[in-house]
Amino acid sequence: MHFGKDVRLFQYEVEGKSSKNRMHIDVRVAGPGPWDMVERARLIRQKVPELVAAGATVIREEWYGDVLDQVVMQDPEGNEFCVA
Repeated sequence: MHFGKDVRLFQYEVEGKSSKNRMHIDVRVAGPGPWDMVERARLIRQKVPELVAAGATVIREEWYGDVLDQVVMQDPEGNEFCVA
């Protein structure tokens, strides 16, 4: 599965997901810190619709106070990953 130029998920499984992810992937859109948090949030919000168009689902947004920290998403097989 391919989620744009930033991330590649490596393999399809024929069996459905039955337990917690063995590996958790973070899609880092803002690069290494320190960050301009407004710009970082903009980059996160820009990436999420691209991933949804590729088949992912938004699970929840996580906030650090009034700042968007990350968006938790799920691939079509049920594996969770974060966009941060």
